[in-house]
Amino acid sequence: MQSRKVLRVSVPPRSSGSEIHQAIVDLDEAYEEVHLLAASAQFVTPREVCGLRALIDWAAPVASRVIFHCPVNDDLHRYLSRVDFYTDLPDNVNVTRPVPQLHRHDRRERLIELVRIRTADDVERLFERISNIAAGQFGKRSAVAKAWATAVATATDNTIGHARSPIGALVSAQRYRQSGLELAVVDLGDGVPATLRRNPRYSDLADLGAVEYALEDGVSSSQEQGRGAGLAELVRDVGRVGQYTLRVSSGNAELTLGWDNGRMSRNRSIPASYVRGTWIAIRLDN
Repeated sequence: MQSRKVLRVSVPPRSSGSEIHQAIVDLDEAYEEVHLLAASAQFVTPREVCGLRALIDWAAPVASRVIFHCPVNDDLHRYLSRVDFYTDLPDNVNVTRPVPQLHRHDRRERLIELVRIRTADDVERLFERISNIAAGQFGKRSAVAKAWATAVATATDNTIGHARSPIGALVSAQRYRQSGLELAVVDLGDGVPATLRRNPRYSDLADLGAVEYALEDGVSSSQEQGRGAGLAELVRDVGRVGQYTLRVSSGNAELTLGWDNGRMSRNRSIPASYVRGTWIAIRLDN
């Protein structure tokens, strides 16, 4: 592997993810070093936790050395350790601060640490974790909690079944006392538009149209009857609950759906940088 130049990726105090998307696009050739400059970061949601770790895993095979410049904010540095961000880093990845060794408490109803999903068994274990955090949000015997957990697990299973992501799917979730529950699923596979266009019926769709169609029941990259779940099931089962937002970013498309007690809003946009794979972010407000 012939290396060239150094890539530096600046992570702002509050990331939107655009710098991560652009860096993944830029990592199309070998580099001597990749520096992820996250020292100034002050806050990350589950989406950024998954996205930053996905970037590290994407950079490691094409760089001789990856350096993650850890947040100088001690609370955020400890949080990244708590959610297992620093766990099992590739051998050629270095961090600029010692990883905190924490005394862990049971947070199963408030937190899903960063987890990598590759197999059906992984999805089954994820279902249990999502069920716990959903029970914390909705109540232990809530039918909504079960529907929510089933929908998210189905969307994740659909991702690993069709996305062909080299890093699998990364999942993380957090319940915040003031704002509610946030969950993210990130993969770096083919993405929704490319996957859906494998079906000749949808071969002419632009990226935004493909993402919108993917949210409809029965729409699938497969031509088999009865296929097509995942995102559609997520929309159907979760969108009925209170104030809720679903954000799907893939290719040159970003679609945000919002529900406020049954009323739905829709925002279609083209992201500043091409989004490799599929990034799903879910927020349920208190």
